[in-house]
Amino acid sequence: MSNTQFIKITFSSFFRVFFMKRLLFCFFASYVLVCFSLPSASAQEKVVWCSPKEVRWGDTLTVYYNTKATKATLSVRDEVYAIFYCTMTNGSFKDTSIKMVLTDKMFVGKYVVEDSVRGAIIYIQTPEKWLQENDDCIALRKDGVPARGAVVSKIGSDDSTAFSKEMALYPDYFLAYPVKWEYLQYGKKFDEAKLKQVVINDLTTLTRNNTASPEQYSALASAYKQLEKMPEYYEMLRRLGKEFPLSPYTEQQLIRCSMEYGNDSSKWEIRALIRSIAVRFPTSSFARKMVQRNFADTTLTLATTKNILDAWIAKEPNNPEAYLAYLQVAKRTKYASDSIALFAQHLLELMMKGEIRVRYQLNNSYDMGEYYNQISDALIAAGRTGQALVVLKAAHTFEFDADTQSELVAKEGSLLLQSGQPSLAQEAFVKSYTLGSKTAKDSALAVYKRIRGSDSGFAAFLKQKSDSIAALSRKPAPTFIAKGLDGKTYDIAKLKGKAVVLNFWFVGCAPCRQEIPSLNTLVKEFAKKDVVFLALALDDERDLKAFLKKSPFTYTIVPKASEVSQKYSVEAFPIHVVIDRNGMVVGRLNGATETRHEDLRPLIQRALE
Repeated sequence: MSNTQFIKITFSSFFRVFFMKRLLFCFFASYVLVCFSLPSASAQEKVVWCSPKEVRWGDTLTVYYNTKATKATLSVRDEVYAIFYCTMTNGSFKDTSIKMVLTDKMFVGKYVVEDSVRGAIIYIQTPEKWLQENDDCIALRKDGVPARGAVVSKIGSDDSTAFSKEMALYPDYFLAYPVKWEYLQYGKKFDEAKLKQVVINDLTTLTRNNTASPEQYSALASAYKQLEKMPEYYEMLRRLGKEFPLSPYTEQQLIRCSMEYGNDSSKWEIRALIRSIAVRFPTSSFARKMVQRNFADTTLTLATTKNILDAWIAKEPNNPEAYLAYLQVAKRTKYASDSIALFAQHLLELMMKGEIRVRYQLNNSYDMGEYYNQISDALIAAGRTGQALVVLKAAHTFEFDADTQSELVAKEGSLLLQSGQPSLAQEAFVKSYTLGSKTAKDSALAVYKRIRGSDSGFAAFLKQKSDSIAALSRKPAPTFIAKGLDGKTYDIAKLKGKAVVLNFWFVGCAPCRQEIPSLNTLVKEFAKKDVVFLALALDDERDLKAFLKKSPFTYTIVPKASEVSQKYSVEAFPIHVVIDRNGMVVGRLNGATETRHEDLRPLIQRALE
């Protein structure tokens, strides 16, 4: 994932983030129990809410978006959808998009809750953007008893009795144990020694009960990993894969393991196990994930991969993710087919439909950039360079991060050069260089020499052009004032004269944690320069201090920065923003890599100029 997906950090919102479709590593969704009534005077200042907060299977759940609220960002002119993300009692996820109806400046959406739903989080979207406002509820069975796994989710609202209540209702719901551990780890009363002892005690209970269910194996895997008993952890994963290959809990555990950095032999064995499941069950959700961009297993044979993709498209002919996967596989394997260009064109048509962008969350720059990239590559490979150029020009209507923009513009430059337009190609390469491309400078130089016959004056030409482009493209950084863990107050408006590097993250974000060592190298590298590094976290002070004891992060840490993340339109984590001495944004990078410092370095250097 690149990853991801939003909300202020509490224990429940930790799960909310991982519950996002873009971040598929969670085990369960957790919800906050908040008292609620139908629309009233006190509710009018709320932006989004749902009713009832506890809804029975078969009953209607209603969500409201109040355009009259002070903090509302949508107006009556917008096309608004409610996305109902439901966790099911078997651990799977299901989402439904409903177009909301406007009534007296209030958008209303209704959803009939299916049997086996455990709870739901409701997000508001438009075809152009994903909003951070959301609400949630838990589900009751038809007899009024909370659904399996629903009660323990209340532990996120500091209901200390939630675990025992869940056990009283469902004594074999073993996944309540990891929920409890996560609460102890990320809650306000974190105590490492206490947490370890609780897990040890619970492990005794879990191992004493021999039900051999996917819930039990998954809970045991979580316990062993928490206690860093890696041989036992991998053994539980093997059992899940061999005995319950199609369980959602198996899928979540194995994919989570496969996506973590590291190359020990046991992890490679787990990856092989995942591959074998995909081959055996090509129509399963598990198999589809193996060919998607975030989880692609490049060792799958072309025949197997094509079998999975064909089955996926046959089942979901309007799912853009299936076509994107097809284009990526074709590019990676050099798979030539007359249908590839047609797939690219059909995918572009799907992307133009508002309900499709909402349904499959294509209303953010990260996804749209990837789609435009793959469509243009497929058209280029098919020899349709004119169509590819049109697609790349259409991509300019979206605000992508620096990496994506520079890649798209450089590609456009290559096509312009092929079509006999060297002057326009040169402009594109210079723009790509300005956006941070590591190779566009050489391309711009080659075209410069082709046009002028030598490289004389190129350095001055490049600086003049890139400065002009940068001046036009840079936007003022949203202002904010925040207090760091160091006790100092940071006012972005008063930091002019210095370069500022922002990292939006949170403790529960695995990709965020994994890139920290590379980010620390930047702090050391620019220690004697006018650069301020701020890590804006969703977590509170207690959680951050507990985390930093184990994992040093040398950025200045800013707690409870959800409002700042909203100002910067952060839709997924981590996000990096670089601001120059004049307070202008010079670059924005989405997602995490182990070498993210190499991408940030040229942006920081440019911000210091």
